[in-house]
Amino acid sequence: MGKSSQSFNTAQLAILALLFVGVSALHFAAAYAPGPAPNWHGRTSEYYPLLADAFLAGQTSLLVPPDPRMLALPDPRDPIANADYRLHDASLYHGKYYLYFGPTPALVLFLPYKLLTGSYLPTRAAVALFCIGGYACSCALFFLLARREKWVCPLWLAATAILSLGTSSLVLFLLTRPSFYELAIASCYFFLIAGFALLASSLGAEAPRLPALCLSGLCFGLAAGCRPTASLLALLLMVLLFFRLRPRLSHLLVFVFPIAVCGVLLASYNYARFHNPLEFGMTYSLLANPADMTDHFAHSFRNLLPSLYFLVFSRSSQFSSDPAVGLLWGAPIALVGLLLPLVLRNQSLRDSIHLASSRFVMYSVYAAAVAILVLLAVWGFTLGRYDADFVPELVVLSWCLLAAAWQVVQRLDGSKRLLFQATVFGLTLYSVVLDVGACWQRLPR
Repeated sequence: MGKSSQSFNTAQLAILALLFVGVSALHFAAAYAPGPAPNWHGRTSEYYPLLADAFLAGQTSLLVPPDPRMLALPDPRDPIANADYRLHDASLYHGKYYLYFGPTPALVLFLPYKLLTGSYLPTRAAVALFCIGGYACSCALFFLLARREKWVCPLWLAATAILSLGTSSLVLFLLTRPSFYELAIASCYFFLIAGFALLASSLGAEAPRLPALCLSGLCFGLAAGCRPTASLLALLLMVLLFFRLRPRLSHLLVFVFPIAVCGVLLASYNYARFHNPLEFGMTYSLLANPADMTDHFAHSFRNLLPSLYFLVFSRSSQFSSDPAVGLLWGAPIALVGLLLPLVLRNQSLRDSIHLASSRFVMYSVYAAAVAILVLLAVWGFTLGRYDADFVPELVVLSWCLLAAAWQVVQRLDGSKRLLFQATVFGLTLYSVVLDVGACWQRLPR
């Protein structure tokens, strides 16, 4: 009937490893091939390396001084008047530049790299590294749950899962334009998926494994330092774990403590910059069109339904310079995960997920993905890069549900098994072609 995820032989493991390495290598090449980003108005656009330099100098403001001509303007934030002088999308406060992008990537990657090598890690390489790390954690989470549930996972299912987890996540929108915007999303993607994988590892035992639980909390705390929206997910996970660990609230504190430490440090960082622990710098950012941000936050609930439709069903982008596509057309396999509550109404399928810990992790991942999807819709953020905020989680869930479904389908007659396999292969091939095509266009000729 197939092999479990624990019983692949050496040759089969080599095949799976080669698939993972192949997808990872393509993504890294696509992001890194063009080299470092060009200078912008005579200053590097590599914002995170600049932030690492600032930290090494013992300050939170960038070492790049604002142009005196901009500071001399009647309104230095006037996007028309400062167009030739500003550091685009930096925050200007009391005559200094700051970044509203979270400090985590600079602290965990760029600063250590600078200390070890004396040079700057290109943002393109960092985006690829975080995306590949998130991909690895997605595979780890899927195979961890598969092994724990003792699902029959034949080679064809494992291979398509590895291909799909790397190509259906829509990180291609990050890799094909790997700038500082995409880096914040890529790093958040990595830390969130790593947090869920560690959470699954911790809850699999009779009593939670406290080191894994602590590291999971740390990952969610670091994710909040990548994108402030992730702080809401950390709070959501704390609430969910409260109900899960009520008999052992001391274990909950092991998860909450690193999140709290990260929260205090992040609030202190904000206060040191803007004298407000809740100010990340958006108020002072130098945007090309400040009305854009006002429109996002002022029209919130009017954005909800149109943006949800766009994020899920839209076939093509309304933006020519920043492509986007709805989940249905970009990663159709993720729809299985999006429909998780409906899919699990099937009793046979629900019976294939035996352990309460597995169900808890899956529903937690689902709650996080849907929360971010709704939040993006409320704010009207529909660019392609935002797909990576929620699609990878849904793809992991899809594969957990497909693996659970295979436990039922494999007992059916041959035609139904063949139909299931053909559907899975087709959805995977679709995403592979889309992903490889987008990445291939980036490779030098």
